[in-house]
Amino acid sequence: MQCTFKATKQDHHGKTRLLVRLTPGASSNKLISLEADLLGDVILKAMVTAIPEKGLANKALLKLLSKSLKLPKSAFHIVRGELSRSKLFEIDCNAEVLLEKFKSLGLI
Repeated sequence: MQCTFKATKQDHHGKTRLLVRLTPGASSNKLISLEADLLGDVILKAMVTAIPEKGLANKALLKLLSKSLKLPKSAFHIVRGELSRSKLFEIDCNAEVLLEKFKSLGLI
């Protein structure tokens, strides 16, 4: 499925909001896929080996996102879902640039 970031996901200051569906306690750390749901929202599916206790899974996800997308950890902010598998991130990166990064990773 072709994914594009909707204009509503682009913030006023060059930031992009992205939904992430995390699977903690997995066998490896990896970004699985970037998909659009029925409403057109883009969802990144990811998995980490860390367990969901004391923020360990969130820390592992931040490290994975930072390394994979070649952005500093400080570029990622959890807006909603800190204690949930479904998270909303605000990323200090333009949507088009972020989309190109996902393409280079083969997620689209």
